[in-house]
Amino acid sequence: MQFYGRENELSALSHECKALTFGSRLAVVTGRRRVGKTTLLLKAAEESALPVLYFFVQRKYTEQELAQSWIAEIRTLFGLTEEDGPAKNKLSSVIRFVLKLTQTRPSVLIIDECQEIDRVNPAFWSELQEIWDREKKSSHLALWMSGSVASAIRHIFGDTSEPLFGRQDLSLTLRAFEPFLLTQIFTACNKNSSTQDLLMLYAVTGGIARYVETLVDNTDLTKQGMLDYIFSIRGEFLRNDGATVLANEFRVESPIYYRILRALAQGKTRWSELADLCEGKVISPYVERLEKQYDLISRHSPIFSTSTRGLRYRLKDPYFRFWFRFTEPATAQALAERQNWNLLIALFEDSWENFSDLTLEDWFRESYLTSDNWTQADSWWDKKGENEIDLVAVNSHTKTLEIAEVKRNRKKYNPNLLSHKITLFNNACAPLIEGYKIPSPKCLSLDDMLKITKKTGG
Repeated sequence: MQFYGRENELSALSHECKALTFGSRLAVVTGRRRVGKTTLLLKAAEESALPVLYFFVQRKYTEQELAQSWIAEIRTLFGLTEEDGPAKNKLSSVIRFVLKLTQTRPSVLIIDECQEIDRVNPAFWSELQEIWDREKKSSHLALWMSGSVASAIRHIFGDTSEPLFGRQDLSLTLRAFEPFLLTQIFTACNKNSSTQDLLMLYAVTGGIARYVETLVDNTDLTKQGMLDYIFSIRGEFLRNDGATVLANEFRVESPIYYRILRALAQGKTRWSELADLCEGKVISPYVERLEKQYDLISRHSPIFSTSTRGLRYRLKDPYFRFWFRFTEPATAQALAERQNWNLLIALFEDSWENFSDLTLEDWFRESYLTSDNWTQADSWWDKKGENEIDLVAVNSHTKTLEIAEVKRNRKKYNPNLLSHKITLFNNACAPLIEGYKIPSPKCLSLDDMLKITKKTGG
């Protein structure tokens, strides 16, 4: 698959390369696994036309083994002899060596999955801080560090007690492809452009670059083509990657995390529903870590609400909703082990319509949130949770609201029912929406997915 999007990120990294005139620069790039960090960094390095070193940190190697491997790459890139290099096989000594080399030859050094250095040598970060502070101004190295474990990266570079706090010149968090860009990729690769196919692509990948690339390269991007690939021998990566990502995030596995995530994947969003499934366990610390440390879930209150009552929780990544629903359950794993693909597809089809209702709502909320025209977009529900509006978009600058019901099938839209909900919404939010213009409410359906634009969002 060709390279899509990331223009702002490429521009920021290009600026870092240009700023090497004044000394070395440290950039930190984070984002969940498979989101495209490595591809972005290699693309930016290629466009810089500077010499590039790329090192991937694997925890299975010792510091000495990693250092020896890195030194060999450095010698090759800079045309050095076997005798050239640091006296000690330490990673910090390797960085010092590269900084010395770049005093006369500006270069890019990428250290991928840098958080794994903690397992190799926890003292590396303080050693690097000493070297960086001393050598930064006299060298010209673009040191780009990337990591997939958000909690670890925040600790290394964002904790005020850590040695590298405040040293980075650029911090980037790479996100999944937004709906507008995912639509561009889809229409370029699927000439039939069925909205059912696009919804399937979003449900399975959530816009995560590696998953999108896998389906682009191996399927025709039709719903049936994607199903036939995922539920086959060839689709093992997409079926199993959820376990890999969570294992790297959690490090110490807890069944409570999985129970909460499974419940959210099944559409249970209220605190009471999550607590009931955890058999009396105190879930507050688990929920807090899933939200703030692991960035896997998000909490929501009714839009314009000033109260913390009635909070709801959602999985942030559509891929995990798909994974927990269709490939993680023991039944699905047993069927995959027996290669009973037809039954797996049949079970998926039985649940697809109801399952994808929530996915479609997520699609339009994300479309509005990432557009140029709206400052906020979310749902609204009353205190009892009996009346709910799927989408309320807000432009606080122009004092404009847009209200919509999301239906897969437009024929199921009931304008009178939505009008009743809007009346309740107006009464509940009256002081906060005073002066706002509210155009006629509308229905957003499958038919509208290909009509979104970056400007309007819907």
